[in-house]
Amino acid sequence: MTAPPRARGRRPTASTALGLLAISLWFLGCSPACAAEPIPGSPLDAYNHHVPYDNGSHMIARYAAIVSYTLMVAVVLFGAILRLRFLHRTVRRATLYGAHMVLALSALIFGAVHGFTFLYQPIWNIGVVELTVPFTADVQQIPVGLGVLGTELGIAVGCSVWLQRRLGYRTWLRFHQLGYAVFALIWLHVFTVHPEPRGSNLVAGAIAGGAGAILLAFLVRIFPSRSRLRQATYEYDMDAEPVR
Repeated sequence: MTAPPRARGRRPTASTALGLLAISLWFLGCSPACAAEPIPGSPLDAYNHHVPYDNGSHMIARYAAIVSYTLMVAVVLFGAILRLRFLHRTVRRATLYGAHMVLALSALIFGAVHGFTFLYQPIWNIGVVELTVPFTADVQQIPVGLGVLGTELGIAVGCSVWLQRRLGYRTWLRFHQLGYAVFALIWLHVFTVHPEPRGSNLVAGAIAGGAGAILLAFLVRIFPSRSRLRQATYEYDMDAEPVR
């Protein structure tokens, strides 16, 4: 007598697995919305906690952040343009350098205005310590900490100009290139602190476009062309005569 065949369970198909994956991703992506949880630090969050919300400070913080982000994109791109030789035939290097510095200072000023406005938002519970020591905020600790860290690193990169002679041009240039890390930290702050940059809207498109331009400039920087490799003497001897 032959043994009866064993009962076989249905093996999951690829479509079943993809369906489960899609449902899981939908649930993870929509769970905040389905739960109707307010964004930490938002007007609805302040209303739920019975805390006053200053809409004027909110608008100042929003527009200062937009201007600061735009200027930061311009700063990094202008720094990449400074490395292009053909521009020096039509525009003086000192002029390009001055514009680069003005853009950087303006970006830091608007970034500081953006941060200080939260001192007047009780729902954020932010003080001087939270604005100066990264990752110490009570509300949205990681996003706020990324913004504080990026701003402070940006200030250090900007102030390093006055140490150019002591550090030597090549050492200073390597430190100055941390500007790409500054932008990465600020972008992470913008991307994680509010869902608007992760949506499908004009602000999200502008933020993504700026990040894409910076990424392209970074790739061009780390993968130099053959002509730039052959013309390594392009760099000025800044150790002897720093740019002023």
